[in-house]
Amino acid sequence: MTRVTGIPTYVVALSAAAVLAACGGGGGEDDAPASQSYGIETLMPAVAEAVGGEDTVHLGIGDHRGRAELQVDLTWAAKETEFRALMGDTPGDFLEFRRVGGKMYVGGERTDNEWSYTADDDPRALGDDDSFDAGAAPVLLALDVPGDYEAMIDAVDKVQNQGQEEMEGVASTHYVLTIDAQAWVDQFPDDSMHRQIELDDALQVDLWIDEQSLPVRMEYTGTDTGDQARVDYSGWGTPIAVVVPEGATPLGSEAS
Repeated sequence: MTRVTGIPTYVVALSAAAVLAACGGGGGEDDAPASQSYGIETLMPAVAEAVGGEDTVHLGIGDHRGRAELQVDLTWAAKETEFRALMGDTPGDFLEFRRVGGKMYVGGERTDNEWSYTADDDPRALGDDDSFDAGAAPVLLALDVPGDYEAMIDAVDKVQNQGQEEMEGVASTHYVLTIDAQAWVDQFPDDSMHRQIELDDALQVDLWIDEQSLPVRMEYTGTDTGDQARVDYSGWGTPIAVVVPEGATPLGSEAS
């Protein structure tokens, strides 16, 4: 990924703001967080840095209609990605996925709480076994929230600030980005959720960020208006413990 050498514009801007504050120049609109006034050179570096400073988040992954089809508690602490994910929108019929300790577990309400597992690099979990339906497992295993935003830094062609809005109860700034979709998704594996729908070359992405520059919501529409993606983010930094389900058996075996 190409990097701009020298001191980034957003660092200069933040340093200047700190000097003014130290000289008693604060007050009024000058106290507004930097997240409310980013431009094309500063927005994505700031968001990527904020995300990179965290190691847990709750994701709601779905479309623009409302409830997410996937609810995910995700941690990448110590560079070890683990998660607990619920799939479905009907209580009592959720399918659950857990990645923990190098294994992928599937079970929950839909399977009467009978759990099976494979290694997380098993071809069946990765969707590489044509005789086995991996469902949402490959997309879940490809989740990389820091990578999503690192990849945007050099792919953004235009930024529009739509002002302050409350999003999911969080004071947020709404930005509309125009992204070179090919440059963005080419940095992801085939199973990335961002490669599951066809995108326009110039992709419009709506992004809401909080006062710490952390994403609150990202959404966009594919070339077919019926193909929509929405990711809601909450609980940044909240500790997540993914537990191995009791009684889980290797996929394809019978419980003893």
